[in-house]
Amino acid sequence: MLWQNRDLLAGQGICVPVAEDAERAFAKAIKQMSAGDAVAGVKAELVSSLTQDQQFRRIVMIDPSISGTLMRPVGKEYFYPRIATTVSRILNVLDGAPLRLFVGLRNPASFIPSCYSAGMRHSPEMSFEKFVADANLQGLRWSDFLHRAQLKKADLPITVWRYEDYPFMWRDVAQALTGIENREALVGSSDPVNTGLSLRGAILMHTYLQEHPVKTRAEFEAISKAFDKKFPSAHGHNDDLHWPEELTEGMTENYEDDLYYVERMDNVTMLAPEHFD
Repeated sequence: MLWQNRDLLAGQGICVPVAEDAERAFAKAIKQMSAGDAVAGVKAELVSSLTQDQQFRRIVMIDPSISGTLMRPVGKEYFYPRIATTVSRILNVLDGAPLRLFVGLRNPASFIPSCYSAGMRHSPEMSFEKFVADANLQGLRWSDFLHRAQLKKADLPITVWRYEDYPFMWRDVAQALTGIENREALVGSSDPVNTGLSLRGAILMHTYLQEHPVKTRAEFEAISKAFDKKFPSAHGHNDDLHWPEELTEGMTENYEDDLYYVERMDNVTMLAPEHFD
């Protein structure tokens, strides 16, 4: 959505680089820093790459996999175990430039299945059982993730929102991200992301591919489209969660309790929909 509004944003001094280009630029900068290159030169090259040598007051980088992948969103105990290392490297590369993180939080009971369903397009050989085998599902807390992202010092400002609220406040999220003056000028959709394949469809697709291996990417894409059509996920929610109902209920209760804590964390801003009486 931000890329769709890039000209409007650029007019207000807000740069939205292509996500893949920005990711590569940061990866290169981090590699240069590890090799001992001068910080000032690395930072200048990074900014030049992100902005294409134009003047901007803010750069917005979108990277859903900033510290993990769709098939590795959790470790044994945590969301994205490498987040502290990633943030530390980014801070080193930016060398004093102000940084704020923006994170959409989502009920783990739907977030984890959604990751698996979307990740099937990249790692169709992994079963759902293996995907969640080592994770302590009841122990996952977004507050812990945010605490580690702040390097346990609360110096780094973070803005968060609930994925479940996004359709009702997508312009508020975009305004917080960009600092745009008039959010009503933004063009886009309130539809949530990751509304493709349901968990049931992903599990059935994995089984099908195990029994009918494909030889080409074209064959895989054809099968993927067929399963998307037959087993769609309704608005990002999965119709059949393949774990006990009491586990889903427990994860949901933990999520709601954790949000209460997140709202009270130092230097963390929680965006919420406006309510009118």
